[in-house]
Amino acid sequence: MKTNTFSVSRGVRAMLLLITSSILIAATGCRTATAPRDYSVAVLGDIHYDDARFHTKEKPGSKDKQYVWKEKSPAILAASAATVGPDTAFALQLGDIIDGYAASYTAHTQMLAAATSILEQTYHGLPVVVVCGNHDVGPMAFKSFMVPWQATQLASLTTNEVKSTTFGFRHGPDLWVVIDFTSGAGTVDTVAKIFADNPDVRYTFVAVHGPVLPMDVWKLRWFYLGAENVNDARRKMREMLAKRNAIVLTAHVHALEYKDWYGDGGRITEMVLNSVPPASSDISKPNMPEVISETPDDYGAWLKTLEKTDANVRFDALFDEYRPGLKARYAAIAVGHHVLRASDSGVVLEFYSGAATEPTKTFKLR
Repeated sequence: MKTNTFSVSRGVRAMLLLITSSILIAATGCRTATAPRDYSVAVLGDIHYDDARFHTKEKPGSKDKQYVWKEKSPAILAASAATVGPDTAFALQLGDIIDGYAASYTAHTQMLAAATSILEQTYHGLPVVVVCGNHDVGPMAFKSFMVPWQATQLASLTTNEVKSTTFGFRHGPDLWVVIDFTSGAGTVDTVAKIFADNPDVRYTFVAVHGPVLPMDVWKLRWFYLGAENVNDARRKMREMLAKRNAIVLTAHVHALEYKDWYGDGGRITEMVLNSVPPASSDISKPNMPEVISETPDDYGAWLKTLEKTDANVRFDALFDEYRPGLKARYAAIAVGHHVLRASDSGVVLEFYSGAATEPTKTFKLR
């Protein structure tokens, strides 16, 4: 069992990084952080925090989510915290940090404050990065609350300013890009500039709530830039990501998926992750994922079970666009927490089932 040995406060981390970064900048004029080349990241998928305090009789919220947060989610968070070690750079939550549907703008902001406070306490001062999900935006409280909060969290990691819900930062030799998929095609130019400003990277990691590669398990068109009226933006972003050989971490589907796609002059490797358990689930013991597919051959096969409307025919054509490039695939129903490990020798993603403290399954991403 891994032990949580992280005990340095965020303030001390920030001071140490500021001192070392200042020395490096003075000597070389370089803004690259002095982070180690080997590091890990604690990763959570959807978590859908909810509490009856933020709802009214007219907007009661989800009793299932409230039950999950009281009875199950604390154990998953504690298990994730137990994986934190001296090499852990930060924690990453991939969107839908809250269940949303709050009674008002004020209640929505309070819900975000409560959820982020829980993550801060969970990771004991480790910086936390949160992606914008569709449940988070609510009455537009996410940006006004999250941008300044995120800037404070990242102060010890980067000299880059956080001014929006789509942003990038360097950690050691790697680039991390966080995309607000609720902003649609408006994110393409922002990401293009981040890429252009950071050509000299070892790995490019992209964190976005909605998958980049089409989903064939649920609401197919509801992936990042999936709407038919932004096809040009989708293809432009796909090409940008492929040419960077991007590793994409995403959520939204409440499943565990691995896809490795080649095309547009490069490669996109995507992991879909989930940390919100069903109310009826037993997370106290590790459960192997309920596998849906372990081959790219049946990508999109679920469509064959649907009524063949014109819309579904168009959906099938979308899969035809991606099938030739999909070289590996794993799809399963699963819930838990995760650790990404990056080094010169490669990148792996460990899946921990439920509240497990030892990896259940490991994916080799690079």
